[in-house]
Amino acid sequence: MLYFYNEPFLNLFNRRNVSVFRQNMSQMLKTCFLILLGLQSLQLESKNPVRTSSNAHTVQLHKKGWAMSQPIINLRGTEQLTLSFDDFAYESKNYQYTITHCDSDWEVSDLMQTEYIQGFMPNPLLDYQYSFNTTHDYIHYELDFPNDEIKLKLSGNYIISVYESGNEDNPIITRPFYVVESVVQIIPRIKYTANSSLRSSMQEVNFKLVHPNFSINNPRDDIKVIIQQNGRWDSRNTELKPLFVRANELVYEYNRENLFDGGNEYRWLDLRSTRFAAEHVEGISFHDPHYHFTLFKDKNRGERSYFFKEDFNGKYYIDVRENRDPYIEADYVYVHFKLPVETPFIDGDMYVSGGLSDWQMNATNKMEYNFQTRMYELTLLLKQGFYNYQYLFFEKGKPYAEVERFEGNYGQTENDYTIFVYYRDISESYQRLIGVNISNSLKYTMQSDF
Repeated sequence: MLYFYNEPFLNLFNRRNVSVFRQNMSQMLKTCFLILLGLQSLQLESKNPVRTSSNAHTVQLHKKGWAMSQPIINLRGTEQLTLSFDDFAYESKNYQYTITHCDSDWEVSDLMQTEYIQGFMPNPLLDYQYSFNTTHDYIHYELDFPNDEIKLKLSGNYIISVYESGNEDNPIITRPFYVVESVVQIIPRIKYTANSSLRSSMQEVNFKLVHPNFSINNPRDDIKVIIQQNGRWDSRNTELKPLFVRANELVYEYNRENLFDGGNEYRWLDLRSTRFAAEHVEGISFHDPHYHFTLFKDKNRGERSYFFKEDFNGKYYIDVRENRDPYIEADYVYVHFKLPVETPFIDGDMYVSGGLSDWQMNATNKMEYNFQTRMYELTLLLKQGFYNYQYLFFEKGKPYAEVERFEGNYGQTENDYTIFVYYRDISESYQRLIGVNISNSLKYTMQSDF
């Protein structure tokens, strides 16, 4: 038997309105329907290599000179990656970094360091600048790699870890990146699902692997494919096997196992100016010594028709209107999110999700219900810039978060899909990353030539 000891909660629960009831019933019926269909696309990857300590803020890892890119480089190319972060401190620290080779599940590979690294580790982070004219004092660190001290010899998944000298077991940052040797061609085809009952809400990701110059003797065992939607670690399909095996071609064309929730376009937030409130910002105030951005109450978009609006699919970029150098002159501001809900949910938690939370769902971005205002609320400390975000509901006992409850779920939504193809021969002691394709549900292939 379940008892409610909180009287305000009991009163609110008894006044649950009809629309909320219908929404929950609709979601429950959809979930039951998916289970009956046996959709394996919901078997999502739970391992997550992203870690950030409380001192590190605005951690970014991308191709050098391309802040909105994914951290993927070609094994035989000349591209570099840039890792940057802010440390809330008054004095610089003796930070060092190491790089570790991993398999597709982010387990450390059975390799010696000299097998995948040319050079020596650890290496120091020497490039840093102090913030200028900001209410929060911070030190901005930056690292470009591979560099003269370290080069990568194998393809695959990697993790870069940053820690204070002598404290290697307690890194302040861990971030994943990828090194690919493009020996297979990935041809995607993203479309509405043929299943009429799911057509309005799901997207089907089909593709072919073409490998005329690369021998694959046992594709069902030697090949592993992972599909990731946008940057979400809880929205990954890791279980697909080729449906058809043809000469120099593997075909992945299912109608159930490769489905993803379409979701909705991301909401956006402009924090670039502390003088002028942008759209969606109700007010900007200065409570000595920091700035506060109060947003207008967000609305439930699940009750509305789909409307296309260009977004970054959850990403963000740092920028500031009143100064020149956003890396050291952009300030940190407190942002107050508000989501009206008549009664709190007892079957899970609400989160503000996207690049602004490193795609994580933890105590930092978990919303709390305010019985006085009847809203879920959250305050985040963010660096000035332009952000995308969504409200996700994480139901207890599930391995993935639900986007439909407050964002809606539409098959025509524009999403990015990254397809990773791994190969492991019986004679090799590691998984090679032999192909990567970044596709868009509206534009198909965006980038495939790494």
